[in-house]
Amino acid sequence: MFKLSGLTAAIVLIGLTSNASVANATWDEAAKAFAKKEYQAALKLFRPLAEKGNALAQYNIALMHRMGLGVTKDQREARKWSRLAAKQGNTDAQVMLGSLYAKADGGESADVPRAYMWYEVAAEQGNAEAKKELAVLTKELTPQQFADAKALAEKCKASKFEQCE
Repeated sequence: MFKLSGLTAAIVLIGLTSNASVANATWDEAAKAFAKKEYQAALKLFRPLAEKGNALAQYNIALMHRMGLGVTKDQREARKWSRLAAKQGNTDAQVMLGSLYAKADGGESADVPRAYMWYEVAAEQGNAEAKKELAVLTKELTPQQFADAKALAEKCKASKFEQCE
């Protein structure tokens, strides 16, 4: 999951199809910098967009922290930025957040029910990767974890992603 191959094209395509209200020139510059593997420059351009609430920019910053692109790998920062994008309905960020909760990285402990919750939320919106991850994770849950995860997912969906943590 989250391999760099094909990622550049996906970032550029997402940028090209993003909402017109996004500062297109800044987005285009950020996407080009990312495509050229100039990650620090891309981060500098994505950050103002992300801070203004752009879910795609937030997701990209999360991805950079997750993979250590232009920054030191930092799972907490990846969670922070992916959570912001996930709460806006970005299914890729929801999947990333699920994977961050599923694995114990960077001093964080795994939270399998919460991982399941984010995968289910993304899967319900049609994200194919989330559906695959959900199928795998379901086999690993105890009956109590499954019940807890389903309750978390229902609460999250009912609140329109506001009560997911």
